[in-house]
Amino acid sequence: MVSYNRFVELMPRVLLPLLVYLHTQLGRCSGISFVDATSLHVCHPARIHQHRVFRADARRGKTSVGWFDGFKLHLVVNDRGDLLAFCLTPRVLLDTRQRG
Repeated sequence: MVSYNRFVELMPRVLLPLLVYLHTQLGRCSGISFVDATSLHVCHPARIHQHRVFRADARRGKTSVGWFDGFKLHLVVNDRGDLLAFCLTPRVLLDTRQRG
């Protein structure tokens, strides 16, 4: 296991090779696909204003369980459980007052 500080230091170097590897391991569509998304919390909601690691990228959002600060991971898998596609997006909270 690497320490948190070492992880933050290594992440920029290993992210691209990790993504390339994941793309080489994608399965084939069998006609039946399942789509799901899950929130990836960056920090505890009480510490949202204190965290600095993903400050520029992470966004505040709300799930059925409560508030979080982080990203959303979207996955598509086939009926055999093979990964077909994935996407990591910042979770943006939409303000309903801005709708026309």
